[in-house]
Amino acid sequence: MPPHAARRRLENAVRLEAEGFLQKAALEYRRVLEIAPRETAALLRLGLLLCGRDEFEKAAVLFRRASLAEPDNIVARMNLAAALLRLGDEAGAIAAYAEAVRIEPQSRPARLNLAYRLRRAGRLEEARAHYERLVQHDPLDGLARWNLAALDGLAGDLDAAFAGFAHPHAMRAGDLPQDLPRWAGEPLAGRRLLLEAEQGLGDALMFARLARLARESGAHVILRAQPELEGLLSRLDGVDHYAPRDQPPPPADVWAPLAELPAVFGADRSIAATSGAYLVADAGRAAAWSRKLPDTGRLKVGLVWAGGPAHPEDADRSIPLPVLLQPLSAIEGVDWISLQKGAPAAQADSSPLLRADLEIADFEDTAAALGQLDLLISVDTSVLHLAGALGRPVWGLIAFTPDWRWMLARPDSPWHPSLRLFRQPAPGDWASVAQDVAAALKALAATR
Repeated sequence: MPPHAARRRLENAVRLEAEGFLQKAALEYRRVLEIAPRETAALLRLGLLLCGRDEFEKAAVLFRRASLAEPDNIVARMNLAAALLRLGDEAGAIAAYAEAVRIEPQSRPARLNLAYRLRRAGRLEEARAHYERLVQHDPLDGLARWNLAALDGLAGDLDAAFAGFAHPHAMRAGDLPQDLPRWAGEPLAGRRLLLEAEQGLGDALMFARLARLARESGAHVILRAQPELEGLLSRLDGVDHYAPRDQPPPPADVWAPLAELPAVFGADRSIAATSGAYLVADAGRAAAWSRKLPDTGRLKVGLVWAGGPAHPEDADRSIPLPVLLQPLSAIEGVDWISLQKGAPAAQADSSPLLRADLEIADFEDTAAALGQLDLLISVDTSVLHLAGALGRPVWGLIAFTPDWRWMLARPDSPWHPSLRLFRQPAPGDWASVAQDVAAALKALAATR
């Protein structure tokens, strides 16, 4: 059949796809490929239609064919990488992204994706080289700068990390004040300092300890953070006024991002800002939870196995409850208590866990419940930070390449002295983490 027949069918398929007739379009793309098996446009478009139907294995085959038909087609490589990721083939995706970078060295999406996947795989120096290349090409690339700072944090160079996070061109979250001078640590002598907690709940809980250091500058400290944390953080030493972020900011003279205060104070001073607990649970809530979780003579162990699904790396940090319970539930002398919130909490319905989460209305309840536990076992989420801020014993379950603040290899954290870390030995290996936790918990239970 002459080439123009394939071209007519391809144009017809594109029209059908644009009009929403996706099945007919897919059939027409297949007919194009019967005529012209190396027609890259048909291979790529049909592959994307298959991705839309979650048929990633078939899509990957088509993207590979497109890559062979046009070895320098960056779209084919990028699509192949995306399909392989959905199939769980991290190594294949890294190879495809590397080919995309080879084809177009100046492609920011290709290099960012490659660097990100290298970081997840623990190939940190390779990832760093790509982020540095991005910053060399564009000094205003805030995402690349942020990732370089995160790599410094993972390596344990916290001063370099915080300097990077505070760089004027580093990526930032949320809407920040544009009409106030930025505080750089100078004495304030009664002036109003607005501390903006523009990142997540865990970040707000972790860095709120620095309000006391800010007040030592002579400032009247206004902490603006999530409304969910108002009860806890309004009682914090160093906070003169709490302003929920769902309301307009109050008048102030200067401002600073809460999470960037370590760049002002230095990492060592920021870590030493508290020797342990710096938050306290509400006394009335604590009394109520002492009745809900009375002493039974057995270890009371709370579990949080999943973070918020909106987090970009939630799939890496969350654990299916059965994977965790498989070794843990066999340990004698333990009362298991769910503090998990959100949709994953339903996983506890067919488990030995007490559903304390059903009576937890807010972070004040969570803090009070933590006070009644002997131990919290949690993935990297806000409840872990809350337990550490309260000085409660907590074991953190950490991904192979974790968030920067947990650094690498070490079993402890300078941020929370009551925290012990259990790390994946390889990407995705939560079963080994669960076994390590079970062995440690069995030893702890034997001391009761």
